[in-house]
Amino acid sequence: TNVIIREADRLQNLVDGMLGPRHPPDKSWINIHEAIEHVRQLSVVEHSTRLTIVRDYDPSIPPLPADREQLIQVMFNLVGNAVQALDGGADDGEITLRTRTQRLFTIGGVQHRLVVRVDVIDNGPGIPEQLLPNIFHPMVTSRAEGTGMGLPIAQYLVHLHGGLIECDSRPGHTCFSVYLPLAGAPRPARQPEAS
Repeated sequence: TNVIIREADRLQNLVDGMLGPRHPPDKSWINIHEAIEHVRQLSVVEHSTRLTIVRDYDPSIPPLPADREQLIQVMFNLVGNAVQALDGGADDGEITLRTRTQRLFTIGGVQHRLVVRVDVIDNGPGIPEQLLPNIFHPMVTSRAEGTGMGLPIAQYLVHLHGGLIECDSRPGHTCFSVYLPLAGAPRPARQPEAS
């Protein structure tokens, strides 16, 4: 009951924040793995009989400045999509949650010294090729019961954090990668020198 109450409050705060005045995320220093584990544990409880989730975390990732509730929502949307992609599939369906760091990564023309990359990978059927270029647009979905809002909301929340979300998909492998600035102040990306 406490989990349901906390999740209802978190979702209410998220909706209030999205529908209300546009303001920056309420950032504090958080452990990215704590947010991912929150989503993993709830997913395992909900789908315990038919879901295998593999954790591949880099324990050396330091805390990052982020809005915990918004990051949890991003992960809920991505893991939820992976679960739905595997729904009704073979018994060997698997989701991998992986964290890594990358150096000198450019987001929106700004080079960051260090970013954290969170991958949500599933071995489902993949995203139909004709939908792939538009998956972050509202109302784009391949499921009859889907709203097509999960990925646009995830992208919006990642952008609020100065991050980037990308997707690579083919049959048997779909990977959503979230990149978030991790340490230090960003610096402009170097422009190629004129010859």
